Amino acid sequence: MSEAVLLSPSTDETAALSSYSSKETPQLLDIDTTMALADTLLHHAKCRDAIERDRRVTFFRGKEVRKCFRNANDSVENIGHSLLAHGFIHKSRRIKAPPSTKAPTTSTYPHLDIDEADQTFTDDGVYTWMYEGSSIWRHIASLSFFGVLCMGVLYPVWPAWGQKMLWDSGVTVGLAIAAMLVVRFITWLIVWLATGNHMWVLPQFPVLRPTYTVSNSKQTTTASRMSRVGVAVIVVGIALMMWHHPPACSLSAKKGCMSVGRKLVKQAYRGTLLQRFSQEEKNFAMTMLRVLRRLF
Repeated sequence: MSEAVLLSPSTDETAALSSYSSKETPQLLDIDTTMALADTLLHHAKCRDAIERDRRVTFFRGKEVRKCFRNANDSVENIGHSLLAHGFIHKSRRIKAPPSTKAPTTSTYPHLDIDEADQTFTDDGVYTWMYEGSSIWRHIASLSFFGVLCMGVLYPVWPAWGQKMLWDSGVTVGLAIAAMLVVRFITWLIVWLATGNHMWVLPQFPVLRPTYTVSNSKQTTTASRMSRVGVAVIVVGIALMMWHHPPACSLSAKKGCMSVGRKLVKQAYRGTLLQRFSQEEKNFAMTMLRVLRRLF
């Protein structure tokens, strides 16, 4: 008759089992702490857009939680488990694009579906946001929109100084945006002519971050170099023509682009800029706008 041999687990095995059980049962954080973590993750994690059940969603990888909370007091597993348990996110899986009866589009959004079988948190998992962030700023933006709309409707009854202040503010903002666009174009042109790369200042304007982006051009053939040389010759020719034959400023004896620019700015603030153009020129501009609208 054989005797049963009882083997007691060693210390290493006990530690492994305890660590495994702790990984399997992460701690659930309270709702307020989880919401604060969700707000931080929503603004700092690298997210992408996708299509999930015929609606556009935003998703991120589980490793983004580890990147955002490297020095957090709670473990990444606890944070991910709390986000899932409180309904801030849900786990998704990639699927093939379902067949559609509509016309095919060029959308490059990946297609996702809710992973009903597995709602655990892992670094390589795909997680879709159900939380849209704090609604305070959305309420403030909505109230501001209706306030501006009401002020615009009541513009005819504004006092003269209020109308002039609004007009001057609008002209100033328009000139600032135009100057920024000119600086962006000149910077891009200089960098492109010198290196062939594309550099954009404030690419996500009005957002000020990032300050600039540089994309390396893959076209290093002789044709691309010749095109850059051709554009450089055209730019130099236009600059020499403007230097030797500066435009004359109407209603003034001064010549030069700076004089013309100052005159246009003064007329813009006075509200008489359109009066310098004849009716035929205005009709021609409107016709060109209609043509461009039909083409694009």
